Amino acid sequence: MTKIFDVIRKPLLTEKGQLLREKNIQVFEVATWASKHQIREAVELLLQSKVKSVRTVRIPSRTKRLGRFVGTSSPRKKAYVELAEAIPTGE
Repeated sequence: MTKIFDVIRKPLLTEKGQLLREKNIQVFEVATWASKHQIREAVELLLQSKVKSVRTVRIPSRTKRLGRFVGTSSPRKKAYVELAEAIPTGE
């Protein structure tokens, strides 16, 4: 069995993510090998909430330059997780 933090790397805190959070959608960076089913299980364990749907996006690696040095960024995968009910914010 895989661990939660092997599947979910970190939450993505962006302006678009804040707007989606109002619609009850959380955005996470996940492992590139993780399936939607594994992401669903990990989020349900982490947030203690039912997951309505999971959408994923693969972001390929890109060439980066710093002066004369050329390198590549790592490929990433994002998951948009729609929750069945809102998470209490503690306010």
